[in-house]
Amino acid sequence: MRLTRRAALKGLAALTGAAPLLKNPARAGTLTDVQLLLGGTLASIPGQFAELANGALSHALDLDTPLELTPDIGQDGVRAANLFDANSAPDGNTALVLPAATLLTSLTGDSRVHYDFGRWIPVLVASTTTVVIARTELHKTLRSRLTGFFHDHPVRLAVSRIEGPELNALMGLSLLGLRPIPMPGYVDSSTALAALHAGTVDAVQVSPYTLDRPLDDVLANLPEGTSAIYSTGDLTDTHSTTIPIFMEAYQQARHRPPEGPFYHAWQAVSAAADTAMAIALPMLTPPDVVTQWSHACSAAAADSGVRRWADMHHFKLATGENAAPFLSRTVPDLGATLALRRWLAVNTPRWREGQETRHI
Repeated sequence: MRLTRRAALKGLAALTGAAPLLKNPARAGTLTDVQLLLGGTLASIPGQFAELANGALSHALDLDTPLELTPDIGQDGVRAANLFDANSAPDGNTALVLPAATLLTSLTGDSRVHYDFGRWIPVLVASTTTVVIARTELHKTLRSRLTGFFHDHPVRLAVSRIEGPELNALMGLSLLGLRPIPMPGYVDSSTALAALHAGTVDAVQVSPYTLDRPLDDVLANLPEGTSAIYSTGDLTDTHSTTIPIFMEAYQQARHRPPEGPFYHAWQAVSAAADTAMAIALPMLTPPDVVTQWSHACSAAAADSGVRRWADMHHFKLATGENAAPFLSRTVPDLGATLALRRWLAVNTPRWREGQETRHI
């Protein structure tokens, strides 16, 4: 007896224990019960965007009802990402809105992580910039410090936590030949800047969207003896000629371009820190569904309310094919991943004791 394709799929599912892929409503252009899993609360960056963009996304996806928003109780998006990676079918009915912390937590090897963001399909990315500020003498005497930094005092760097976005600065200062010590507990940029003014830390990392005032104002009113060492991401034209990018700072200090697995690990960490938010679909989502979501995200990015929100936070929104490169930069190769994990394993016990970074 000749089996139909449907019967064959049912038989294969019974043998393998897998759910039969008998139909995919998204292939027919119909999305039903669409939800956004949020890597944070409604007050977080993912939550703010989802509430603002819900109308534009729902209309562009031709939905009868607004998108269902499912917030997470945590702020790093790990729980939502685990749920997304394990349970979301590639039918276009579930998308994840993730913060930078979701990427950074995975890169650092957190035991809670059971997802692989390198397999996801980004359809929108909100990118930002970061600026590392430190006492001027740390920058001006960098070359001399390189020859005898074992006899120099370490650099106290304000961080929210070791695996937080300030890991960009922690690794960057280490690459420049300095010996930073992370000082945890500075949960926002305002507190970190206050500590810099008070002299209780030597360096801070800031991003425009984490500040309670414009970046221009912060840079114009830095405490005496401090300046911006380097930036990552895309700075506005106002500062692009006055703040060196990391490559320029490194070549000035080392007289050669950076290279090696640890540098490539820093590139991934830096790209993750500069990815304030992203919307992703599961791997194997059909191309026509990805296109449908890409068009919807483009419509959301053009919405006046979303544009005002992005301008307020100094985000640059990239959608569709333009979003893919941003997320791919956050995926290091195996050698870089191992270099990062080894560096953290060596230094985390030292940092807990208040000791400076050990180079590897």
